[in-house]
Amino acid sequence: MPAPLRTFQDSRKEMPSKDTPLNEWDLIKALSREFGPAPPGVILGIGDDCAALAGNGPDCLLWTIDTLVEGVHFDLAYTSLAQLGWKSLTVNLSDIAAMGGEPRQALLSLGWPPARDRRGALSFAAGLAQAAREYGVAVIGGDIVASPGGLIVTVTLTGRVPAGQMLRRAGAHIGDLIFVTGPLGEAAAGLEILRQGLDLPPELQEALTEAQLRPRPHLRAGRLLAQEGLATALIDTSDGIATDLYHICQASGVGARLPAAAVPVSPRVKAAAPHLGRDPLDLALFGGEDYLLLFTCPPEVAGRLPESFSRAGLAAPCPLGRIVAGDRVVLLTPAGDVDISGQGFDHFRLDPGPDVQ
Repeated sequence: MPAPLRTFQDSRKEMPSKDTPLNEWDLIKALSREFGPAPPGVILGIGDDCAALAGNGPDCLLWTIDTLVEGVHFDLAYTSLAQLGWKSLTVNLSDIAAMGGEPRQALLSLGWPPARDRRGALSFAAGLAQAAREYGVAVIGGDIVASPGGLIVTVTLTGRVPAGQMLRRAGAHIGDLIFVTGPLGEAAAGLEILRQGLDLPPELQEALTEAQLRPRPHLRAGRLLAQEGLATALIDTSDGIATDLYHICQASGVGARLPAAAVPVSPRVKAAAPHLGRDPLDLALFGGEDYLLLFTCPPEVAGRLPESFSRAGLAAPCPLGRIVAGDRVVLLTPAGDVDISGQGFDHFRLDPGPDVQ
């Protein structure tokens, strides 16, 4: 007689107690324990922007997946289906960028509401196809199902990176400097404009809403960091600096200190903030969805960054802070030090506040 199947409930003793709220990262770690260790040939499993598998040649295969759910990640009241198609691929492309890789093939799973006009799926596909052409991705298959509860989009994407160049969240060292590949907060500000139905000066309105609806992954910057050995750890800024930097700290066994005055808040965000009723620093640190690259590098390497980025036709990365001993992300303000560890977007935070997206 076969042994009874082991259920998720059987491993409750391995999870936090029922009195401990599970955040998104706690749940990922609990699921990882349930699935067990990765088999041989898997170089990097659960816990980074991509999984990485050993290839037949010098490259690793990168594999990532993202799901967008109507009412959680997007609202069709202010997002066109073509814009949703673009974003559904580019959020995955940002994961490949965060490993220093190049994208290859994609699969699409589309849950379409049965009462909704199916011609809309073609508008969605046109947006996804446009992003695929621009970034050299082939969409090679997938699945379509009815989804009575709303539109659900899942894209899985493969990529490749030379094994000796792959970057990951782990690797930051005490004394490393922290950089980000652009100014912060534009996507979060764009989301506020769309949600509130605001009408701002055109130069602000267009740029900020575009950052939210049509993000552009920093693939070239990711490849540059990997090829030239400029970074010790790397992640994309999907959930906000407060959370994404905390992921690097957790993976690397370090802490971080960020002077509030040094946070590179976008000038557009500063200009828009009075109209939004939001603190621009909060949008920069907690808003997320900028899809920039956040990385660490040794001080002796930092001096090479402006020239290397300029040679590649890219803007120089913005300094953000320093890696220190400890395990927290601390913001240094005139009023005192503030622990901001993990305070960006989290699907399962019990008190999400205004920054939920």
